[in-house]
Parts: sequence; structure tokens; C-alpha cells
Amino acid sequence: MTWTIKPFEQLSVNELYQCFRLREQVFFLEQKVDCEDMDDLDQKALHLFAGDPVDRYCRIFGPEQGYCKIGRVVVASEARGQGQGKALMQAAIDYCQQRWPGSPIKIGAQAYLRQFYEELGFSICGDEFDEGGIPHYPMLIEGC
Repeated sequence: MTWTIKPFEQLSVNELYQCFRLREQVFFLEQKVDCEDMDDLDQKALHLFAGDPVDRYCRIFGPEQGYCKIGRVVVASEARGQGQGKALMQAAIDYCQQRWPGSPIKIGAQAYLRQFYEELGFSICGDEFDEGGIPHYPMLIEGC
């Protein structure tokens, strides 16, 4: 599987469009999230994705707040059930651990995916919270 990781300014117009389209399809049309997607953080993120068109995607942030952060984790409906979500998260975790060794990695995990993230090594590190009308848990992998 070929993964692409790029900072915002290196994304082609087509790559950017495909990444945003996937986020819109899953978060807003499928899950009915009720918050803005454009949060002014895309410009600061690394964008990890695969597929043509893009069907697996997430954002990665370096440890500016004392931990790395992985967010906007999304897999197209037609690519689910094939291990693509796990492969995406493992690629993101591996990237963080290689680029910023020793830094913890934090996510805001949708509550129904808690076990999925625990199987990847994350642990709950706070109280459940609402994001966009969907229950989430803060989860963390300690630095390696």
C-alpha cells in the first residue's frame, strides 16, 4: 500500500479536493456532524492519505503541545471492513514515532470506536466529550 504524506502547501489542488470531499462525505453527509470542518488547522497539519480517489485520510500534528496529534481519521464507506482503518492509523502512529520519537500521541476518538483504538495501543486519558454531536474520548499512546 502506498501512503502519501504532505504538508498543506505541497498538496495538489486535486489531492486537496479529494481529501476534503472524503471528509465531507463521511463526517457531514454520513455521520451528520454538526460542526465546521474548516478549522484553520489544515494549513499546519501533515496530510496522510491513500487511494485514487482518496479513500483513507488523516491529519497529523507534531508535538507542539507536548504530544503529537492524529485527527480527522476517515475511511470511505466502500473501503471499510478490509483493515484500511487499522492500516491508516498504524501508518500515522509509525510516522509520529519515527519523526518525533518519545512523543506521546493523542486522539479524540469517537466513542463507538474505543475498542478499535485500544487495540492499536491507545488508552482513555480523560472524560467523554461531545464533538459535533458525537461522543468522543480523549485517548493517548505514551511516548515510545
